[in-house]
Amino acid sequence: MFRLPAPSLRGKSDVDNIGVCVRAGGEAVLFLFLLLLFSCTQRERSKDASPSALKYALRTTPVKDQGKVEACWIYAYLACIETERIENYGDSMNLSPIWLVRNLLLEQASESYLSQGNMPISVRGIGPDAERLLKQYGMVQWSTYCPDDINSKALTRIVRQKVKIAVNNRMGLKRLNKDVDEALPFIPHNLRKGFYLYSAHYTPKQFGESILYGIKFSWLTSYKHHPYGESFVLEIPDNHHRHALMNVPVQDMYSQVIEALKNHHPVYWEGQMPRNREPSIDGDIATLRQRALERFTTTDQHAMAIVGQTKTKQGETLFICKNSWGKDWGMKGYCLMSKEDFLINTILVGVVGER
Repeated sequence: MFRLPAPSLRGKSDVDNIGVCVRAGGEAVLFLFLLLLFSCTQRERSKDASPSALKYALRTTPVKDQGKVEACWIYAYLACIETERIENYGDSMNLSPIWLVRNLLLEQASESYLSQGNMPISVRGIGPDAERLLKQYGMVQWSTYCPDDINSKALTRIVRQKVKIAVNNRMGLKRLNKDVDEALPFIPHNLRKGFYLYSAHYTPKQFGESILYGIKFSWLTSYKHHPYGESFVLEIPDNHHRHALMNVPVQDMYSQVIEALKNHHPVYWEGQMPRNREPSIDGDIATLRQRALERFTTTDQHAMAIVGQTKTKQGETLFICKNSWGKDWGMKGYCLMSKEDFLINTILVGVVGER
């Protein structure tokens, strides 16, 4: 079940403080008082939808709106990076998802051309591919590159058409790359050569390396058709680059998420958005997960950043999720995910830790 938290209690600069830091016994304890009024699917209020007590809530940046850009996986991944930099390094930065979308389309245009138009062009993907793109193409600030009203389906159609023309005329990669580059959202003058941030000059590649310094994602999944304790290529529609993930028991995956949040690290989440009813866990969870995967009732439909944990008065664990559908969705762009939804609907997670 997803429930909706109250708006952020206060903001500072470009950071949203979901949690209020209260000193108790010399230790900083994060509190977040949530008013659980409605579900995001407009279900009736349940008995456990009451204000909660102790939780972990990480500081994060303002909620973004992906609009018509089918790249929630990029938005969720960068939300984790932003949260980790604020929470553990004191760096307040707002990153540009469209920078990675742009470079992904340029990359796919070249690949599709060399395959004579047979390789697909799409901005859909999974979390590990966002990590690959960031390492390969770097990053820029949101304020430096934030084109408005981007429609990724329209962009992919344009790129496909450019590739088709280039293949038919055997134009070569140099001419194709120029045509595709000009068709994509405009890059400000000299941005490729670098920009200034906090009086320091960075190229996109240098900035990408800087924000990843000290951060490591452990990519986990949990399915019975491969051995636990080994990595395997997850067979889901959007794993185009065939990324391998570590396969662990589902309770182990859940425990690692809990531990990361307690240690002030965000978690990348990808899976099936919950439907109108609480998932039924009647039987072995691993078997239910496997059945849902094989019957396509659980897919890599959406991605969010888990940025906190709370409990209801009844003791139910809830994850605080930061979405990328704007502040008009849910309660200021956030929602709560129950343990049951996590166990059944999660395809993969990226647990953030220190290198």
